[in-house]
Amino acid sequence: MTTMKQSQGKVLVVDDDSAIIEKIQFALETLNCDVEAVGSATEFDEQIKKKFRGVILLDVRLPDGNGLTMLDKVRQELPNSPVILMTGTTKHEGVVTATLAGAFDFITKNNEFINRILISTRNALDSMQKEDRIARLTNSPAGQHGSSRIISKSPKMDEVLTDIGKLGGSKVSVLIQGASGTGKEVVAHAIHEAGPRRTGPFIAVNCAGIPDSLLESELLGHERGAFTGAVARKIGRFEAAHGGTIFLDEIGEMSLPLQAKLLRVVQDGRFERLGGTQTIAVDVRVLSATNRNLADMVGEGTFREDLYYRLAVFTLNLPALAERPKDVEPLVQHFLRQAVKEEGKSEPKISPEVMALLETHPWPGNVRQLQNVIKHAVVVGDGEWMTIGDLPASFRRGLTEARERMKHQLNAPTSTTHDEAQTADLPAPEQQEPQESSLPATPAERLDQALERAFPNEKNLPNIDELEMAAIRLVQKRLNNNRKRTAKVLGMSRATLYRRLDGATRRRSERS
Repeated sequence: MTTMKQSQGKVLVVDDDSAIIEKIQFALETLNCDVEAVGSATEFDEQIKKKFRGVILLDVRLPDGNGLTMLDKVRQELPNSPVILMTGTTKHEGVVTATLAGAFDFITKNNEFINRILISTRNALDSMQKEDRIARLTNSPAGQHGSSRIISKSPKMDEVLTDIGKLGGSKVSVLIQGASGTGKEVVAHAIHEAGPRRTGPFIAVNCAGIPDSLLESELLGHERGAFTGAVARKIGRFEAAHGGTIFLDEIGEMSLPLQAKLLRVVQDGRFERLGGTQTIAVDVRVLSATNRNLADMVGEGTFREDLYYRLAVFTLNLPALAERPKDVEPLVQHFLRQAVKEEGKSEPKISPEVMALLETHPWPGNVRQLQNVIKHAVVVGDGEWMTIGDLPASFRRGLTEARERMKHQLNAPTSTTHDEAQTADLPAPEQQEPQESSLPATPAERLDQALERAFPNEKNLPNIDELEMAAIRLVQKRLNNNRKRTAKVLGMSRATLYRRLDGATRRRSERS
C-alpha cells in the first residue's frame, strides 16, 4: 500500500520553453510540490486574476510580455506568493531592479540553473509556511490548550511573531524574558502551536507558585513511599509532557539544588522519579520564562551558568505594553469581547475619551493589567457606553499620579497657566470622577498646541520633512544626542534615523 505524501505547496512555472518546464517539473518532484505551467504573459495574467497562491517561477522574456515589468503587478495582486525571476541572458542589469521590486530571487539559466531553482523554491516554500504559522497565531481562535492568539499591530511585536514563526519548527530551548504581565505564557503557547508538537501536550509549571520542597516531585514525580504522604506513584510534569512541550514559568525563582537536577533533564532528557531507581527518558521541548535578568543572576551566583546556557539557546524578549501603544485598542476590543461573553452582558461601546485614557496610560502591569481593567469595567458597568467611572479607582489614581510626575519632569513653572488652571483643583479620584479637562495632555496634544501658536495662519506652513526633522532635533537634544535612545523614542530603527539625518544634511547642502 502506497502512502500519499502531503503536498508542500503549489509552484507556477511561467516560461515558453517546454524543455525548461520539463526540467523544472522533474527537479521539483523531490520537494513534493503541485507544479503548474503556463507559457505566456496572457495565461499568467489569468492566474493572477484567479489569485494563485504559491511560488512563482517567472521568466523575464515571454512571447507577449516581460516578466520584470509584470513583477510590480504580481506583488500588488499576489503579495503572499514569492516570485523567483528566471533569465537566459548573462547580463545582470535587472538584478537590482528585481530585488527592489520585491523578487524573492533572480536566477540565470546556466549550468547551475536547476540546482539553484530547487534550493530557491525550497526556501520560498519555507518562507510561506512561516508566514502561514504567523497568520494562524495572530488570527486563529483559541487552541485546545487555551488561546495562543497574539493581538498585535506593533512593529516590536512583529519581530516577536517572526521569531515565533522560525522557532515553531525547531526543537531548541527558548527563554522568554519580559516584565510581569507581558504575555510570556501566551507566547510559549504560540511557539508550541506553531510547530509539529502542537498535537502533543503543553504542560505549564509556575516555579514560583510551588514550594521548593514540593517542586522536585511536581517536575519529576515520585514513587510510593518516597516520603511521608506519598501513598501512590505520581507521574511528574516532565513525564506528562512527553512528545510535547513543558513551560517553566518564573524559572529564576528555582533554588540552586533543584537547578542542578533540572540541568540533567534538560541536557539528557533523562531522570529518576523521587524515591525511584528506574531511569526515565522523555522527548520534551523546554520553554522557560522569567521577569528577572538571568545573566545578572549567573554573575551573582544565584543561577547556574550551565543551566542558563541550556535554557537560553534562543532568547525572546517581550516588550512592555508601554512600548507598543498601537496594540492597546485591539487588545481592549479583544478583552472586551472575552469579558462580556464570560459575564453574559451586552458589549458596551467605548467612547474616544475612555479609549484615549487607556492608550495614554503607562500600564506598569502590562497586558494583564489592561485585561483586569477591562473586566472590572464590564462587571460594574451597566449601560450602552463604558464610562470613566466604570474604570477601577486604582487606575484613575494612576492617571493623577502620572500627571503629577509629568509636571515635575517638565519642571512646570509655579505660575498658573491656562491649562493648569483647569486641573489645579483636581480632587482625589475617590472623591470625584476626573473630568476631561483634568486629564494630562498627551505629547500629541501638546504638539498640536505648540504648532497652533507657531503657525497662526496659512503663511509659511511647514512641510512634513521640516516637521520630522524638528521632532528628531528635539528628541536628540533632550537625550544628549544618544542616537540609539533617540531612535527608540521616535519609534524608528537606527538605520531609518541615520537615513533621515543624512537626507537632511544632503538637502541643506543642495540649498547652499
